[in-house]
Amino acid sequence: MRHALLIALLLLPTLARAQDAEPLKITSLEQALALAERNNPNLLQSVERLVKTRASVAQILAAKRPQIQSGASYSRLLNVASSFGGGGGGLSPAQLQNPFPAQVQGGTPGSQPVTLSTGGIGGGPVTRSRQTGGTTTTGTGTGDSGTGTGTGFQLKGGLNNYSFTAGITQLIDLTGLLKAAESLGDLETKIQTLEIEKTRLDLIQSVKTGYYGVLRAEAQLTVSDAAVAQSREQLRVTEAQKSAGVVAEFDVLRARTQLLTNEQSLISARNQVAITKNAFANSLGLEPSTPVTLTPPTGAEIPALPDLAETPLLARALTARPEARQLDLSVRKSTANLKLAHRTMDPFATAGISASYNPKPTGFVQEKTTGSLSLALSFPLSDGGATRAAIDSARSDIRSVAIQQDQWLRGIRAEVQQAIIAVKDADERLKSAAQNVVQAREAYRLAGVRFKAGVDTQLSVNDAQTTLTQAESAQVNARYDYLIALARLERAAGPEPEKKKEETK
Repeated sequence: MRHALLIALLLLPTLARAQDAEPLKITSLEQALALAERNNPNLLQSVERLVKTRASVAQILAAKRPQIQSGASYSRLLNVASSFGGGGGGLSPAQLQNPFPAQVQGGTPGSQPVTLSTGGIGGGPVTRSRQTGGTTTTGTGTGDSGTGTGTGFQLKGGLNNYSFTAGITQLIDLTGLLKAAESLGDLETKIQTLEIEKTRLDLIQSVKTGYYGVLRAEAQLTVSDAAVAQSREQLRVTEAQKSAGVVAEFDVLRARTQLLTNEQSLISARNQVAITKNAFANSLGLEPSTPVTLTPPTGAEIPALPDLAETPLLARALTARPEARQLDLSVRKSTANLKLAHRTMDPFATAGISASYNPKPTGFVQEKTTGSLSLALSFPLSDGGATRAAIDSARSDIRSVAIQQDQWLRGIRAEVQQAIIAVKDADERLKSAAQNVVQAREAYRLAGVRFKAGVDTQLSVNDAQTTLTQAESAQVNARYDYLIALARLERAAGPEPEKKKEETK
């Protein structure tokens, strides 16, 4: 109990600041989009993924540059050893593998159908040589830096031995291995760049949907508030007529019931506004409790019905959408990955230069400073089946990408077709709802006049008011369904060429 009280006391200043904070006034959809692009975590994460991809590509392509090693050692040998020989180091083709699998990013388009409104509300193992007196030994080693070999001759005796070494090795790209790896890295970078564009387009649609969702909720709140005001006025008139002996107590009860029903709808509408504002602030990358005030578009700002011809919209989607371009790059990447897998068993060469400084030269090495040049040509004979497995994996990627390509293209077509239907549906309902509201208002006015004249009942007035509220609610839904459907169509068909050029500038 004491802990709960302490937490509550600590949270009081934060809650007070949230309540006292001035509302964030958003005067246009463009302002909301600008806020989202600065703060939305999904977009920021997609940018960071591109940064990480570029760093991974740079890490792979480090093999194009010389590898530099240095070291120092001290040993006290019971059997005096003097080692000499040479070896090559650096990266081998088997270490240049593509870390980017060929696959399409994100969820499949068209997997979420449109719902129409009803009008309501580390390295490998290392083997070290063992030194024995009076024998000649050889050793091999593998690791992250490459491969190396050496020989040694040992002498009897005890001696302190110091040595300092430095060397540079360079992989020589005989068969275009590094070029293939660089091409793969370039393809992956382009795919991640398109992923940022895709995330941005998703964000635009999400912000538009949230923006119009808040305005819809506020408009429904206005409708509910007007219905409550009408019910109160009708109750006042009914009570006055009862006092005059014109109507019975039953009519008063009906009027009160209608008022209570509309008040319940008003409470729900008010809470819905709070929920949609909370979700909208969160989609902008703001604290969900941030107060938000939006300016609704005027009638003149409602876009006209665009050209809904399916063929040009589908053609635009297959060229303008980043997902479609990602598909093409993924196909190319899977093919390039197969070529890279084939080349891991190709011959490769390394060149190196090394120097060693021995303060106390011993054995056969009488010079304090020694140096060596090396050029090694390697012909890999067997890697235990690793290359064959990599080739099989790359071929599986090619088949998988082909399946995904067919799935995504069908999904893109489905999204475009459903978006066209949604726009048509909302436009037709918007036109019909406007006429329905005019008729419902006139019917409610006439019902009120007839009731006051004593030629109609309270039931007729209640029915007329309910019909008017439903008509106004349906008009609000149709209005914002139309705006949301247009945003969905723009996302499904991809940005128009003109808009795309402006964004590039």
